[in-house]
Amino acid sequence: MKFRTCLAMALMSVSAGSVLDMQHEHIVAMPMHEYRQDCGKKSTLHLIPGAASLLQQENVPGAGIAPFTPFDTVLKDGFLLVDCVKDYMYYRGDKFGDNKYDYKLGPVSNVSIVHYDAFVAKEDRVEMTQKVCFEFCRTVPNMGFFGIVNGRGCYCTPYFTPMASDSSQCDAVCEGENTLMCGGKSKSSVFAMHMCDSTQDDLGVSSNKASSLQADIDAKVKTATGLSSTMQTMATSLQKSFGAVGDSGASGLLQDAKVYAGTLEHTGEDAKAAADKLGSLSKDATAITDFTDPAQVTKAERLMEDIDEAVAEGEVAGDKLEKATALASPTAPTAPKAADQYYPVMYFVDKEFDEVPATCTGAKVAKPIVGKSPDGCASACDAAIHSCVGFQYFKDGEDELCFLLSKFETGFYYTGCGGAPKKKIKKVLNFLQEGTDAAPFEAKCYAKLSKFEGTTLKPNPSGKCEQCFTKLTKADRCY
Repeated sequence: MKFRTCLAMALMSVSAGSVLDMQHEHIVAMPMHEYRQDCGKKSTLHLIPGAASLLQQENVPGAGIAPFTPFDTVLKDGFLLVDCVKDYMYYRGDKFGDNKYDYKLGPVSNVSIVHYDAFVAKEDRVEMTQKVCFEFCRTVPNMGFFGIVNGRGCYCTPYFTPMASDSSQCDAVCEGENTLMCGGKSKSSVFAMHMCDSTQDDLGVSSNKASSLQADIDAKVKTATGLSSTMQTMATSLQKSFGAVGDSGASGLLQDAKVYAGTLEHTGEDAKAAADKLGSLSKDATAITDFTDPAQVTKAERLMEDIDEAVAEGEVAGDKLEKATALASPTAPTAPKAADQYYPVMYFVDKEFDEVPATCTGAKVAKPIVGKSPDGCASACDAAIHSCVGFQYFKDGEDELCFLLSKFETGFYYTGCGGAPKKKIKKVLNFLQEGTDAAPFEAKCYAKLSKFEGTTLKPNPSGKCEQCFTKLTKADRCY
């Protein structure tokens, strides 16, 4: 957008006698030098007291008849090279400097170019570069371009007009930066300057980005908060039950769930703080309405910098929360009947009790998973194909919780919770109670059939069975 605007300005500056070769026309990308953060700031230039153009009343350089205060406020936020020409403005458009007797624009446009050397005190002048000239000219209202001649002659102009010239080029290096060109002996390197009036649009873009990210993070926080609450409530309730019957393995798993619920909650709080900051900055942006006021423009620039920083922080916080949430509720699709490939762990120990509630613990593969059915837990275990061999599953009402394991170490099986009549070998999720205490919630330990088919998980006192339980307790009671 800025390049096209400046290119258009440059083309409008070409005299009417110029002809474009449309058959060979092409656009060449040019670097745009941007200093948006300076817009609206006060200039630090030290001027020669009583400089001629500053003494004019209604006839000031480059401003027609409108009064203004030059060299005071930054008005442009960038520049780019547009042409190398012998500029009529340099030779005939200087009303107050050394070429004032050649001034020809009075009857035409009543404007004048402004020379760097004419207004910057000698002791404050620095070796000329493109940026030095830009920093001078961007403080002069109504100047759309600046030119540099012979490596050092900087001037500001409202437009430029090419004159007939020889074949010389802009091959004079800048005094202060010999890797860049600053005109030639008779020609000017002409640069277009971009107005700071894009600040309003830029602020709108920044504000919209902040609002969008805030909404995205808020949605993630809502999801994470729900998962954390379910995990915390369920783990607290079930831990109390298993603690009462001495099942330290199950109690330990549920303690892990409580810890991770807290981690998820705190990660959500951090993300919420980042989202609130984005919302506050976005609200502040709507309060800025006068983009003709340099103080307001400067405030907008600082606000956009704050928004950029807050967006970066928000993206980090949002990503962190998304990863934490994905661990608690894996996003991998749940395969239908995935749990059919997982059998109750007691099937590999003592088939007589393969339908009674059981708990197991061991080396854990991932974080506790909340809100997934046995099929969902099985799918998560399948996703960890090289490490997961089974999982512990709990269901209390509509709430579900599971833990992926890479090894079975200790466990309990509860014969006092009732058993089911012998059936064809298959997983049973609903226990048929037969005259014993009904389980207040579901507890089932699953082992992957493909890992243990034809083997046993029954504890082996010799210690030679690597995959076997180290301890498995029969509980003639219910939890």
